[in-house]
Amino acid sequence: MSNPDKRIQARLVEFCLIQRESVNLETINTVAQLIGALGVVTSLFYLAAQIRQNTRSMRAIVVDSLTHSLVELLGPQAYDPKSMRAFSAAVEDWHGTTEDDHIRALPFIFATFKLFENVWFQQPQGTLDPQQWEGWDVYIRMYFHRPGVKTWWGMRRAVFAAGFRDYLESSQPISELPSVGQIIRGER
Repeated sequence: MSNPDKRIQARLVEFCLIQRESVNLETINTVAQLIGALGVVTSLFYLAAQIRQNTRSMRAIVVDSLTHSLVELLGPQAYDPKSMRAFSAAVEDWHGTTEDDHIRALPFIFATFKLFENVWFQQPQGTLDPQQWEGWDVYIRMYFHRPGVKTWWGMRRAVFAAGFRDYLESSQPISELPSVGQIIRGER
């Protein structure tokens, strides 16, 4: 073999080794990328599961908070018969109650409807289960459609969100539930 042939052969061997080395590096690189991609996909599934669990926990906290807010609102009324009577009377006939009744009933009615507004805001966000919303909806409409509340509402509606006002004002009364006054008097 001549010198040029040996050089050509040496170059061919060198080229083959480089190609072989390149294929091995490419294969290793591809496998590493595949493993990395699988790691990312696994992490995304784990993250999605954590987000779902966190969302459920946050919903439970909000629902629990709404319930506690209602209990805290009603609690003082249970220990103060004068406030309960004033509230009951004002809800039924705002103009037929005294100034003292208004003083007792106003903060309670306002706080109750602010709580109702908060509940209403939670509903379209999906925080409340449809069955939970059903109970709140009945409770809200039961109070809203009382004659005294309608009078109070006309004087205070502007302090509530437009969507909440629309919801209340387009809602239908609940006839099958007795009023607070009827319950207190043992009627129905």
